[in-house]
Amino acid sequence: MRKLHSIALGSVVALGLIGAAHAADTAVTGAWKLTVGTGDAPCTLTLADSGDVTNTGDCTNGGAAVGHWKTVGSKLQLLSNNNELVAYLQPKGDDYLGKRVADGRTVELAR
Repeated sequence: MRKLHSIALGSVVALGLIGAAHAADTAVTGAWKLTVGTGDAPCTLTLADSGDVTNTGDCTNGGAAVGHWKTVGSKLQLLSNNNELVAYLQPKGDDYLGKRVADGRTVELAR
């Protein structure tokens, strides 16, 4: 009986963790304002559940265009259409803040 109880408890915990991980990804999806550096005007990125990114306006900001995204733990990675890392960001309140790989400029995603 103890073995069965342990298996059942382990299953519930595993399902809860999977649900929490999916919920974190879901919270990231939707429209975001992307700003690179301090002088660039923001553009709008839309992060889809599929991991694809669409944008409105000029979201290249002098660097590679963002075509995909993924989360790694609590961090967010913005990837090019060729799946090369464009920027890595960490949560900061309701926003994400990080650096662009190409030149180290600050990158911010805000709602």
